[in-house]
Amino acid sequence: MVLSKILLTFALDMEKSSIIEARRKQVNPSVSQKVELSFQIVDRIHEILESRGLKQKDLAIMLGKKEAEISKWMRGTHNFTIDTLVSIEKALDAPILRVVHQD
Repeated sequence: MVLSKILLTFALDMEKSSIIEARRKQVNPSVSQKVELSFQIVDRIHEILESRGLKQKDLAIMLGKKEAEISKWMRGTHNFTIDTLVSIEKALDAPILRVVHQD
């Protein structure tokens, strides 16, 4: 019984995944690139928090923000400003983005 529920859940997740992938292919490449970068930023913030045993709530306190605002940021669709990224980097004392100089 439990195994059948797990398999059903897995099958539904796979179906959702294929639907999402089909829609993702229809997204304008420039929009897709922005969304991907946003997810990379969120992943980096999450990585730093996790490595330090911190939660989103801790980041909210460090930044003087409400936890709900941080939660929105961490969904991966937030358009981070440079000011916000600098504030997060200072609060976490860790780099989020790196600028690459090409000669």
